[in-house]
Amino acid sequence: MIPVLITFPPSIDSETSRFVIDHYGIEFQEIRHTLLFSFFATLWHGQTFKIPLFYSDSFKLVGPRAIVDYFDPRSSPDQKLLPTDAGELRQVESDSTLFNLTLGFATADFAYYYLLPYRDRMIRPLTEGVPSFERRAVEGAYPLFAGLLRLLLQLSLSKAHQSLAQIRSIFESVDARLSDGRQFLVGGRLSLSDVAFSVAAAPVLLPPGYGGPMPSFEEMPSEVQAAVTEMRSHPAGEFALRIYQEQRYQ
Repeated sequence: MIPVLITFPPSIDSETSRFVIDHYGIEFQEIRHTLLFSFFATLWHGQTFKIPLFYSDSFKLVGPRAIVDYFDPRSSPDQKLLPTDAGELRQVESDSTLFNLTLGFATADFAYYYLLPYRDRMIRPLTEGVPSFERRAVEGAYPLFAGLLRLLLQLSLSKAHQSLAQIRSIFESVDARLSDGRQFLVGGRLSLSDVAFSVAAAPVLLPPGYGGPMPSFEEMPSEVQAAVTEMRSHPAGEFALRIYQEQRYQ
């Protein structure tokens, strides 16, 4: 069977999984589900509530890191995202935690806090590509789905402010690493560090080629527009946009 990737369309982990699967050159089918419905799909096919789930007759992989750990040893040298050098690998491991968890949660918390009040702007990001009955459920019960996201992410104004501060701090740390003129964060070629940062930063950069649906810049509330403008001006922002331009779907 062609491997199947079950996703919640806008999630950062779902996009990271799309990115690395495409990078490894694996043919796959993406099946999208919105919140709640995605839990039933992953439970049925992978005995887990977590998304994304990538599965076939020979593997069941939960989350982007499991995908990398499975396929990187099976990939050609020019496709590997995990360095063989021990020092570089330690840096990638550290980056993966910082970017995928700390930065990824910060950008999601910040964006969702300001976007969820806008029902009409959020229907498409939450439902693009899902079965029609799931879209109708979100349209008819949007407060329930928005409330679930608020609960899961524990959103608040103070947390949005803290998240923006975290985003700024991490961007500044990446700015410092790029100040020596390097083209990639670790070593001389693309690694999981570059992918993890670029995807986690995407909600405050809106890169062309992002595989999940997001509102356009014009649809964003003023607070998010200001953050996008600010982060795009950073060397780190320019770097992430370049990674998308040069590496996504290549």
